[in-house]
This record gives sequence, C-alpha cells and structure tokens, in this order.
Amino acid sequence: MKILLPVDSSHAALAPIAHVEALARAGVDAAVIVLNVQPRFHRHISQFSARAARDGVRTERSRAAMARAIEALSLKNVPFRALTEIGRPAERIAAVAERERVDEIMMGVGRHPEWLRWLNPSIAHGVMARTDIPVTVLARGKPGVLERYAVPAGVAGLAALLIAGE
Repeated sequence: MKILLPVDSSHAALAPIAHVEALARAGVDAAVIVLNVQPRFHRHISQFSARAARDGVRTERSRAAMARAIEALSLKNVPFRALTEIGRPAERIAAVAERERVDEIMMGVGRHPEWLRWLNPSIAHGVMARTDIPVTVLARGKPGVLERYAVPAGVAGLAALLIAGE
C-alpha cells in the first residue's frame, strides 16, 4: 500500500503517523511518501534574490517541517521517501498523489472553531476536490471553548427560535 503523507511544521500534521504505524504492525506492506510543499516566493522577493538563495531557504524549511515525521517513521522501521514540492499545497499534494500513483492520502489537521473553517477552506478540502484518490483526514488537538459551548448553545438557541416561530 502506497501512502502519501503531506506534512508541514505543525504538530497536527503528524496525526496520521500513528495510523501508519498501526498498519505496519498489522502486517500491511505500507510504503510512505512524506511530502512538504513550500510556497513560491513573491515576485518582488524573487526579483531581488538569487535562485540558489531561495532554493536554500526552501530546502532548510522543508527539512525542518519533515524532521519529526521522518524520525517517527524511521524509529518504527516504516519505509518512506521524502519529497519537497513548490507551489500551492492542495494543488501540489493532489498532483504528487496522481504522479506517484498512491493508494491513499493521509492528512493530519488541527481542530479549529467552526466559523474559522468558513473563512479559510482547509487544504484537505482542496485536495479532495482535485483528486479521486481516497483522502483520510485525522484530527489532532482538543476542541476549544467555542466549539464545546458556544456553537452547541447557538444551535440550541436557533432551534428554540424555529420551534417558537411555528
């Protein structure tokens, strides 16, 4: 089974590693591609900097972002390759998944308040919109106070208003 594991420097991006380790312990022949996508530099920065300097910065950032994932996979003897791409994350993740013919994309995400999801569509949604390859999204983190109390209270209040209006 070939798995694409996109990571950034966040703790939440490492959520799928435990799942991959469990697959390996269960006897599934899993090969992982660890991917980090680095953004393009703004044209004003590119205009006044050397390509080698920009590539060096991207390489350093990518290594730092992938370091914990690589260490965790190495300790569990899970075979992997590490790749770095440049561009928009959702587009590059979907493109690499197609190019490498992976069986599944596993993404770790943090938990954010519901209202934030409307303002900033997640990379995971962008990946799902661009490919037919199965995407497993694993959340890490605890829901905040807003998610635990304010959103349910708001939904209950709205339901009460609808019922009272009838």
